[in-house]
Amino acid sequence: MARVDVKLHRASRIYRPSEVVDGVVTITSLSGLSHQGIRLTALGSVIIQATVGVIESLYSSVKPMVILKKAMDLSGAGKLGIGKSEVCVFFSLSLSSQGDGVVGVLYETYHGAYINIQYQVIVEVVRGYLQKPYTANFEFFVEGHRARLLSRPESVSFYITHDTQNHFLLPAIRSGGFKVTGKVATQCLVSEPLTGELTVEYSNTPLLSIDVLLFRVESILVSDRSSTERTEIQTTQIADGDVCRGVAIPIYVILPRLLTCPTLSANTFSVNFELCIKITFDTRPSAQLEADSKQLVT
Repeated sequence: MARVDVKLHRASRIYRPSEVVDGVVTITSLSGLSHQGIRLTALGSVIIQATVGVIESLYSSVKPMVILKKAMDLSGAGKLGIGKSEVCVFFSLSLSSQGDGVVGVLYETYHGAYINIQYQVIVEVVRGYLQKPYTANFEFFVEGHRARLLSRPESVSFYITHDTQNHFLLPAIRSGGFKVTGKVATQCLVSEPLTGELTVEYSNTPLLSIDVLLFRVESILVSDRSSTERTEIQTTQIADGDVCRGVAIPIYVILPRLLTCPTLSANTFSVNFELCIKITFDTRPSAQLEADSKQLVT
């Protein structure tokens, strides 16, 4: 038996286009290991995951999109001694010297609900006829070059009232009325927080909390058929309890790196992101509120 491990020299495993990925392959064997060669493949692909609904019907028509494919021999046929043997690994994330059928774009790493953009190193120790090779897979991450944003990024203003809601509201909320205003940036780097502010102008009904919900919007296009799915990524609470009226509350949302990426659009898919402001009201009867407060005091 033998074990194959891959370790990159960069601890973060984050690389940018045109940089060199380097590391070491360690092969541990309890006895001498004869092999027919050690091969490395750097593979990047866009994978569409099947799900119930329209995307499932399109799944069979969508093949994985290969965006990086580099293969090389690390060692010719030979024999490894007992213990650990190390082989150096290095390759460039350039778009040159790639195989046929490879898309010439390195999208940033992204783990979505239905769309995955992944990069991995696959090392294979080839053995003799009818013998299963020893393999190891290791994922690394690709980020684009740092973009330059405007000194004052664009933002959008919004307001939320009882009249702008299409869903059902309790009579106590609708009769008393409320108004919330604010603004939020429409551009930011994935590595930086999404910022803005929110103000509760008035509300006769007490508030329980205010949350900011981050959604991903993934679209798939095959021929003349398309499907768009909207799924939640995370919820960030920005206020707890019945906040003061007329006071600006900062919006500060940390983006989860692997679950987000720069907005992108390709021939067969696109990824966008949306924010949703969720306001929860406290509609419990006053008698129940008084009982709850006494219980907390005791």
